[in-house]
Formats: sequence, structure tokens, C-alpha cells
Amino acid sequence: MARVKRKLRSGYTTGTCAAAAAKGAALALLGHRPGAVSVSLPFGKKAAIALQECRKQRGQGYAAVVKDAGDDPDVTNGAVIGAELSFITSKGNAARGSVPVMLRGGKGVGLVTKPGLPVRKGGPAINPVPRTMIRRAVREAMAEADDPPRSLKAVDVTIFVPYGEVLATKTFNPRLGILGGISILGTTGIVKPFSHQAYKETITLALNIARASGCKEVVLSTGGQSERLAMTRLSPLRGESFIQMGDYVGFSLAQALARGFRRITVAAFMGKLAKIAAGASNTHAGNVPLEMSFVAALGKRLRLHADLLRTIERSITMRGVLDLLLRHKVYSLIDAVCRRAIQELYRMTGGKGSISILLFSFDGRVLWHGGKQGKREGIGW
Repeated sequence: MARVKRKLRSGYTTGTCAAAAAKGAALALLGHRPGAVSVSLPFGKKAAIALQECRKQRGQGYAAVVKDAGDDPDVTNGAVIGAELSFITSKGNAARGSVPVMLRGGKGVGLVTKPGLPVRKGGPAINPVPRTMIRRAVREAMAEADDPPRSLKAVDVTIFVPYGEVLATKTFNPRLGILGGISILGTTGIVKPFSHQAYKETITLALNIARASGCKEVVLSTGGQSERLAMTRLSPLRGESFIQMGDYVGFSLAQALARGFRRITVAAFMGKLAKIAAGASNTHAGNVPLEMSFVAALGKRLRLHADLLRTIERSITMRGVLDLLLRHKVYSLIDAVCRRAIQELYRMTGGKGSISILLFSFDGRVLWHGGKQGKREGIGW
């Protein structure tokens, strides 16, 4: 019997949760205690968000939301996003027009320490769209309550995330110079399951930081281990030059070129590099099956022994293939894979930029380092 594929459930961003908490805190301060609030999302949509807590205490309003990321594998899923709100009043008449909403980052919200991010250095890591959502939510609360305090001059809102410092260690925030907590993010207000949009946003932010830091070239790695090895190999480069692109090869190349980087190095192991050589701009295992036949076909052009080619085709992992090639000193096929990968990387960039490859063995040795016309280095050469 065929298995019915379950539709994946969407969730809400930290920005939406922060806006809901702020609205709940405002309503609490105005004498209300709702169990849920309606929040305006970008592009005209609304969302009903349940409140874990909503109370008034010592002249301040408090509210908290438990983030529901749906079926997206988000490290902040289940995190508590809270808001503490107070009214600033003075003698005389209330402020005319929209009341200013001052926004602060409390415990568990990261502090921006590097230039190049959407938020100024020294400010809380609350991105522009969530800032707009939070301010709008507070103003909606006052309109819905229809009883704002007299002589109201401004509203002070502090967003906090319990255990945000711990959650941040599981994100790229420390690499981006966001310290002490998580970021309040979101451009649509909704988290689409397995969209990986957050990872792409991290790549673009890292590229922005590299540019703002004065880096002239970037090193795009497919993971943490290849990045660490690249940092050792290319130690003269600044730390901001090294960016983990994961599986998003084509996307990262395009974003790097768009920011003016013309010298780009791709650091990888043989598995990902073989996928790039086969033409994959996204190297995720679910998107591009690893075809040993592609590598075997390159070997056939080199007129390698038929028994070796059959062993390659029957191999289960590219790690096994690489061990086989190194054991038999078949460096020509490693060279062929790297040269084909260079061709494909230039195809992805439309021939723009100066691209190099840095290939590592699984025990950390440099197997190949060079570009289309540059010097080639590696075992056996």
C-alpha cells in the first residue's frame, strides 16, 4: 500500500512571536489578559498567536509566546519569546499622531558587534521587518483597547528570550559577530518547512560582513571541517573571508559576485566536489544523487583499467572511491574531477570572477589547490 505523503506544516518566525508578545504585553498593561492575539504579517496577512503568559506587574506589561516553527528543523522551535512593556508619560497633552515605540533587546537577544548587518553595530539583533511588526503590533493593541493612557509620550518595549544565549551557540550568530543571544528574524512572518531560507539569509549576511570588513576575496566552504582546514591553509586571510555555504553553491557564488567579490575559493571534500563536477548547483543529497557512474565516465576517458572503473561504479560512497584512487595513486582522475568542477563553477557564474578549488582528503591533507589557469598543487604532483 502506498504511503500518503503528509503535508508539512508551516510555523512562525521569531519576529512574529516577538510582535505577538509585544502586543500581549501592551494589552496587559491596558488591563486586558487575552489568551491569544492577532498579529499583522507582512504582505497583508494576519496570524493568531497563542500567549503562554500575559500579565501586568509593577506598572509594566509582560507577555510570552512559545515559538512554533511547524515542521521546519529550527533550533529556536519551542523557544520562549517574551516582551516587557511600559508607557512613558509626562505632564501635559499626549503626543500627536503615532506614538513612538522604543525597542530594546533584553536577555537572550544578541548584540551586533560587526558592521555589514541590517542592524547597526551596537544595537540588538532585531532585524528591520520584525522591528516594524513589533511597533505595529503595539499600536494595534492601543487601538483595540481604545483606552490609551493620558499624556502618553512613548512606549518602551524590551524583547527577551530565556536561554537565548544557549540557543545562539547552535546558530551562526557567533560567526556573524552577534553575541549573547539569538536574532529576531523573519521577512514574511512565516516559516516554511524545509525552505532553508534562514541558511541563505545567513550566507548573505556573512558576505555583507566580509565586504564591510574590507575583505577582497572569500572562501566558500561546504561545511565546518572543510572551513577549518581552509583557514589553516589560507591563514593570511581575515576570518570574515571564510563563509560556510553548505549545499548552496550556485546561490553563494551569485551572492558573492553581486557584492563585488571577484576572487572566490571553493573548499570541499571529494563527495561534494564530485556533485559540483556533475553540474549540481545545490549539492544536498536529497536533490542530487551521488552518481559513481559520472566519476567512472571521467576515468574511462582517461583510459583507466576496466576493473578499477567497475569498482568505482559499485562503490557506495565517494570516500571509498577516493581511498581507492589514493591507494592506487590514480591522481589523474582526482585532477579530472577538480578540473570539471572548475568548469562547472564558471558555468554557474557565467564566466565571471577568478575561481579556485581547495580539495581536502578525509584525513585533512590538501589534494588539489588551484584554478582554471593557476598553479595546481596536490599529492603526486
